[in-house]
Amino acid sequence: MVRSGRESGVALIFAIVALAIVAFMVAIVAASIQPRITTHTHLERTVRLTALVDAAMATTLAELAVDRFDRGVEDREMGEGVISSVVTRVGLYEVEVVALGRARGWRSTVIARVSVEHRPRVLRWRRFQSPE
Repeated sequence: MVRSGRESGVALIFAIVALAIVAFMVAIVAASIQPRITTHTHLERTVRLTALVDAAMATTLAELAVDRFDRGVEDREMGEGVISSVVTRVGLYEVEVVALGRARGWRSTVIARVSVEHRPRVLRWRRFQSPE
């Protein structure tokens, strides 16, 4: 039995149309997933930086509990990032702590006003996140 060239051409056209439909559907799924991936990346970065800067602040407060004249924490590797802090005296029993957490080209900063009269007590604080 011999097939005409026309019949085999129709099968090729159906295959190309089916492939185009599948490619279009894959593009739609990829486009709908992209915002979720971006959101996940942003959330992961925020959580990582928050943990690092909180560790810097906690370490600094622990050092201030032992010595209220402590000057802060020098650069210290922690996990996949680096923490540090600087303590500046602003009053007899009050200091300003600038704590930093850095990772993957981003940094998170906490600026806190701390009373050291009896034990370290955070009076107020602000948190920032930005690229380095």
